[in-house]
Amino acid sequence: MQGDYDVIVVGAGPAGTSAALHGSRLGLKTLLLDKKTFPREKSCGDALSSASLACLEELGLLEELLRESFVKVSEISYFSPSGNSVTVPLLKLDKSLPVTGVICRRVILDDLLFQAAKKEVEVIDWCAVKEVIIEDGRAVGVKAELGGGRECEFRARAVVGADGANSVVARRMGVKQYPEHRSVAAQAYYRLVTGTMGMLEIHFVEEVLPGFVWIYPTESGMTNVGLSLPLTSLKQKAFRPRKTLESVIRSPLLRERFAFAERMGEIEVSIIPLGHTMRQVHGEGFMLAGDAAGLIHPCSSEGVSGALISGELAAKVLAEAMENNDFSRKGLSRYPQLLWNRLGPTLRMADRLLALRTPKAIDSLIRSARRRPHNAGWISGVLIGSALPSEELASLLDYLDFFSR
Repeated sequence: MQGDYDVIVVGAGPAGTSAALHGSRLGLKTLLLDKKTFPREKSCGDALSSASLACLEELGLLEELLRESFVKVSEISYFSPSGNSVTVPLLKLDKSLPVTGVICRRVILDDLLFQAAKKEVEVIDWCAVKEVIIEDGRAVGVKAELGGGRECEFRARAVVGADGANSVVARRMGVKQYPEHRSVAAQAYYRLVTGTMGMLEIHFVEEVLPGFVWIYPTESGMTNVGLSLPLTSLKQKAFRPRKTLESVIRSPLLRERFAFAERMGEIEVSIIPLGHTMRQVHGEGFMLAGDAAGLIHPCSSEGVSGALISGELAAKVLAEAMENNDFSRKGLSRYPQLLWNRLGPTLRMADRLLALRTPKAIDSLIRSARRRPHNAGWISGVLIGSALPSEELASLLDYLDFFSR
């Protein structure tokens, strides 16, 4: 199994499989490694946006995904701390797609991507990368441990770290971790939650602001329930994510819906890296993608689309580096340029939008969406952080800044 490759991709989640598939199709000899076997569970909200679906369509996998178990969604409901609510259409970025959004459990999505990668690239699972091989300051391969404790070594012209928030590649290459740009998430599945009408629900609960609580129905009859809150927003050190999620479920606004609900398994708590355009995402002989690059959106906590996009862009830059025979930091420098051009505009707005998540401002936006249905989708983008910068948005944010004081 040892050999020389153009690229080694560490991590076979959405970012890694995207990088491997796109890289292979661009002519790169690719090795994909993952420390686990598939299918495997992954704590996540499970919602796939229109941007994610467009990436899957580009990979030729959307039709296959829609043959799997999923819930089709076209609307999203927002609830303010005072109980006001509005339901608006989801934004559909690509009108040619057959669906606007879906809820697909990550155990299904990730296995679909993994099986697709196995058909096109060399894949080794149950292979835990322990070290990055560095020569003359450049990543040239990895040392790993196969099942049973067998040690092995693989060499390549470049390494893509797509191995999650605690990336071995990032740590071994000395990439700054930015602990201040993190969020805490707590998530679990519940049976017998009532009132889930086949749509996404976002609850802006006061004790979780500027974060939020989500309620997403899945195809299995279970409901994905969770919360996300930026760590910098914690107002007390005693914040306990599991206890807070349980408290929200028992609150007057939700307790009737959870009266007969049964939790399936434990509440999973994770610390997730939030995206910002100052992050280092490449260096000598390596690039980072997905959670390893810290691409989770601070407002929506959505990371699948950023993972798929970063994998595609990493493969594109690697193909260019192959043509130029230059895998240095400079030779890979188009990667952050392409990545931040694509994801940067909404990330740069995130801090301002999070600051506006006060009970008054949220109530104002929800009431405005109810009064002005033609602007409802745009206002939804402000609430969840997907709106693109514009003069109109700047005027609204100035108004909300004043209103929320």
